[in-house]
Amino acid sequence: MDDRIPDKLTYEDSKSLARAGDPAVRKALARHPDTKPEVLYFLAEDEDAGVRREIAANNHTPLQADLLLAGDAEEEIRAVLAEKIGRLTPGLPESDRAPVADYMLQVLETLAKDQVVRVRAILAEALKDVADAPLSVIRDLAADAELVVSGPVLRFSPVLTDADLLSIIQAGAAQGQLSAIARRAGLHPPVSDAIVARGDDGAIAALLANKSAQIREETLDAVVDRAPDTPGWHAPLVDRPLLSLRAARRLAGFVAADLLARLQARTDLPPDVLSAVTQAVAERIEEEDRDAEAAGPDLVEPDWAQEDVSDEDMAALLANGKLTEASLAEALDHGRKRFVEAALSAMTTIPRPAVAKIVARRSPKAIVALAWKAGLSPALSGGLQVQLAGVPPDKVLLAADAETWPMTEEDMDWQLEFFLAG
Repeated sequence: MDDRIPDKLTYEDSKSLARAGDPAVRKALARHPDTKPEVLYFLAEDEDAGVRREIAANNHTPLQADLLLAGDAEEEIRAVLAEKIGRLTPGLPESDRAPVADYMLQVLETLAKDQVVRVRAILAEALKDVADAPLSVIRDLAADAELVVSGPVLRFSPVLTDADLLSIIQAGAAQGQLSAIARRAGLHPPVSDAIVARGDDGAIAALLANKSAQIREETLDAVVDRAPDTPGWHAPLVDRPLLSLRAARRLAGFVAADLLARLQARTDLPPDVLSAVTQAVAERIEEEDRDAEAAGPDLVEPDWAQEDVSDEDMAALLANGKLTEASLAEALDHGRKRFVEAALSAMTTIPRPAVAKIVARRSPKAIVALAWKAGLSPALSGGLQVQLAGVPPDKVLLAADAETWPMTEEDMDWQLEFFLAG
């Protein structure tokens, strides 16, 4: 506190100091707990922005003065005011609400329409979880085109009703706004239906990940039917509570191996649903076996393709840095399949019988996983599929850019564990 301001401040002292020529004195007066409301109101129009900022931050400033400051030319002053007003709104005693309600509402409405995004965002953040915030203000903030303003209110505000949310969705809420609504706690089925109907992949993924959101079985089944081509939905679908038998069985037919294992490991699903998942998994394995058989008989190999290398020799090559992507590519080009199998075993520490089993199975996914485990490139995994395992070119598994892996690391780990367990 400025030593020119007495600890005990009289009304006459306040009036005199409010006209002091030094802005530092007026700032100290604006902060003083004994400064009367009428003096604070007077200082709300002070020529010095620093003084007005102190008035905006003062919890004892009368709302009439706050209303003046809501239209202040300085952004920082309006931002400070927005933070304070948002903080004080829920703390007003019931006995004080009626006399100040009109002024409070005017201040909030003015700030909610502020031309500066930062001011509106501060207010939205302060009011997002206030149960008795004015509905008109919350609706203004929820409809704001800037996600940093509307997002917190759409996701958290208890003031918004289902009717409000449906109106916002039907009015064409943007992707980020839809996702904010989709993340609300305890979302009701009509709102979930409306989000799904909009067809926004990101918002639907957020809805599926929101375990407290209530989604009708028919709606969830419709999402599952569209999910095979939308990988971003797979994980949240697998983790959804109360999966129907139909939904669980459909998921087991197309999700990646790591997610399939997660689905099978769930303990909250009814026995009939778990049984359906197990059956679907068995059908997938049978289908992969049929695809392997359809690839045709084993390739006829010349004698030199059977050339073998002992484990000791392979370990020495690995230790001397001779097992590289280039050396494996050269061996493939010369048809040295047994050498390549032995090299993959040494580079991955997977036993040679398991590597041979993967090759014989002609599973593109397992070959990709083997190449990944060996530290090879995604591009070479294509050559391994065709030249080592005899996978038909139209069945080769590669990512679109051939520089990234076409499966997740969890999925590739699962593929290898499957063959090791067998």
